[in-house]
Amino acid sequence: MEYLTSLDLQTYTRIIYVWGAFGILSPLGIHLSRQLPLSNRYRDQKLSGLGSIDKKLGWIIMETPILIAVSYFYLAAENPINVSVVFVAAFVFHYIHRALIFPHRIKVQGKTMPVRTVLASMVFYTINGYLIGHYYGALREYPVEWLSDPRFIIGIVLFVTGFAINVTSDSILINLRGPGETGYEIPHGGFFEYVSCPNFFGEIVEWTGFAIMSWSLPGVVYAAWVSFTLFYTGLGTHRWYLEHFGESYPSDRKAIFPYLI
Repeated sequence: MEYLTSLDLQTYTRIIYVWGAFGILSPLGIHLSRQLPLSNRYRDQKLSGLGSIDKKLGWIIMETPILIAVSYFYLAAENPINVSVVFVAAFVFHYIHRALIFPHRIKVQGKTMPVRTVLASMVFYTINGYLIGHYYGALREYPVEWLSDPRFIIGIVLFVTGFAINVTSDSILINLRGPGETGYEIPHGGFFEYVSCPNFFGEIVEWTGFAIMSWSLPGVVYAAWVSFTLFYTGLGTHRWYLEHFGESYPSDRKAIFPYLI
């Protein structure tokens, strides 16, 4: 633990470049395997070797480590509190919602998720929690003037906008079926009129905003990790919609990015 909290910038930079490269290649495996690890749509996924866990509980378990890791390593730093706390606060804000609020909103009674997915996500989130917490706590200080920098302003607007798109899109999915209803329906409303996965689109916008407002290597790397993963997962989800609903599915609806892809 002492080594992690005392890691210098040069060593940190080498590590995060490797981590960033892995973040580009790893999501490609999701695309090539045609797996949707967090979805119940495909039942033939080869992820069940370690069994399954209740989906709501699994979601909480896999998302919570990043809250613990980023908070611990940020607070463990010796640097005085500065504007970098804004970026850590934005990070914590997002994952308080994802780990502690969102799981209680989703309607997944009786549904499960692979334990392998939970464990892999825990490792991913713990590593990223460390990289974010240590960098903004120990390796980077921002002056107060940064809060009026155009990069910060543009970035925070994108972050908030992306978060809003993500949450409202999730709400449409959550309320898609009434009490006792089963099966899948075509979602409508909001950005669903343009893409199959506006929740993914919103989160990509959100973390792109985080990278811009922090103007930092770990911000870019984390945005790349999330964006590539959601992009490939979104392509798989869009493919499933087309296969499942056929001609009933809106032909002009893209997968992730309105009017583009």
